[in-house]
Amino acid sequence: MGYRLYGYVIGKEIHFEIENRRLYRLPQGSADKSFIFGSVLFNHTMLHLFVYLLQHGRHATVPREELLRVVWEENDLVPSSQRLWQVLRNLNRRLSLLGLPDDFIANVRGSGYIINYVDITPIYYRVSELQRCPEKITES
Repeated sequence: MGYRLYGYVIGKEIHFEIENRRLYRLPQGSADKSFIFGSVLFNHTMLHLFVYLLQHGRHATVPREELLRVVWEENDLVPSSQRLWQVLRNLNRRLSLLGLPDDFIANVRGSGYIINYVDITPIYYRVSELQRCPEKITES
C-alpha cells in the first residue's frame, strides 16, 4: 500500500492542497468570535513551480535552469527567465496575502531559488483511503 503527497502545512495556519490547487489560511486560537478565511488559487504553471520548490527547495537551492526545464519544458511550455521571474513574483505576492513573508521564495543570487521558511510539513495519505487521487506528485 503506497502513500501519495496530499499537500503541506506551512506554519500553524497555512494549508496547501495540491489536488485543489488551493492555499488557504485557517487562523487558530483566536479569542475573537469572528473568523477570517483567506484562500489563494494557483494556475497550472504556478502550481508546478510551487510544489517543485516545496519538494526540492526547502533544504537546498534549486538552480534556475532546473526550474525552467522541469516546470516549463517538461510541461511543453516555452521557458524564459523573464517568465520565471514573473511567476515567482506573483507567487510571492499571493503567499504574502495569506501572511507569509515577502521572501518566502528567495533568490540566491547567481545560484537559484530556495524556500526561505523552516516550518513546512508535508502531508500524505494512503492511496487506498481516497477514491479520487490528486495529480501524481510525490515527495522526494
